[in-house]
Amino acid sequence: MKRTRVLLLYASGADNLTFSYQTAWPRQFARHPKFECTLLNLMDRGTVNRLRSHWLVRRWRGDAIVMLHSVFSNACYLTARLFDAVAAMRQPKVYFVGNEYKLMDEKMAFAERLRLALLVTQSTSPAVQQLYRGRLGCAVIGIPNTGLDPAVFFSTRPASERPIDLGHRAEDSPIYLGHQERREIAEYFEANADRLHLTVDISLDSSRRFAEAEWAAFLNRCKGQLGTEAGGDYFDLDDRTRDEVIEFINAHAGGVGLDRIRERFFAQPRPVTLRLISGRNIEAAGTRTAQLLFEGEYGGYFQPDVHYIALKKDFSNVDEAVAKFRDAAFRETVVENAFQLARAELTYDRLLDRFDDALRPLL
Repeated sequence: MKRTRVLLLYASGADNLTFSYQTAWPRQFARHPKFECTLLNLMDRGTVNRLRSHWLVRRWRGDAIVMLHSVFSNACYLTARLFDAVAAMRQPKVYFVGNEYKLMDEKMAFAERLRLALLVTQSTSPAVQQLYRGRLGCAVIGIPNTGLDPAVFFSTRPASERPIDLGHRAEDSPIYLGHQERREIAEYFEANADRLHLTVDISLDSSRRFAEAEWAAFLNRCKGQLGTEAGGDYFDLDDRTRDEVIEFINAHAGGVGLDRIRERFFAQPRPVTLRLISGRNIEAAGTRTAQLLFEGEYGGYFQPDVHYIALKKDFSNVDEAVAKFRDAAFRETVVENAFQLARAELTYDRLLDRFDDALRPLL
């Protein structure tokens, strides 16, 4: 089969080294046998690179232009004349949208101006995908934002030789998502580690996040990791809920707690939510690290007490969940199930095969 010639736009630099999905996707595209990639790093803002970028875009001949999550996640790196040059190209354009809970109005305008052929969302929800189709009029596919790279995330030692019972690294979720589950699970296990007789290494401090190799090494020091689904309790294409929550917080100088936010904005279930499997879940599976997770759907991939040990969000079953974690036979069964699923369905090779299946009809 002829390889698809791709102009691959991404943004990689010191600011996102600890976000493994942002550093891994360009590498995985470049090595995949179905793609012949010309890579362009938009985060290199030097004068020579800007001139090279314009020259490269003008001279490039190929089949599709792919913009990865890092192009426009927290900030847009495809701007000005280079944006205009890409928008004018006739090849099908693909955008892997990231952080689908903020700057959505700007991201939709970005996608519309580019006249996308395919949007790649992190969500497997049919409702989320239908909202995108209705707004953009393009094809939509759901692919997790992180895959498993077996060359980086693999087991280097058995559980019996791992000194940490439960590890956790994450960034605090913004309150406008409707929950603070990462903080809740972290604070509970830090406060109750002695009572539960657990050795823990837990942090929500962004300065204590790890780059890929260090993250894999940390997981291999942990028998298990704590975790939650990514995403929030709503999904808007225009940032309406996010803006309303921020306005409400700003109007109350004395501070607003999560309970008031939930009562005001989330007392009734939202028609469309955005809950996602996290890259931390996939990478832990690859290192054969057990996962003690809040109950959730995890993109339809992970099932409770099959691929992870299920913890209720009110911690009412914590003793039972920790007992399952301590049961070496049960824990290893869950670990093996998650490992096999990740290797079968969630490697970058497998995700890129799925992406190729969605792209080829559009060429």
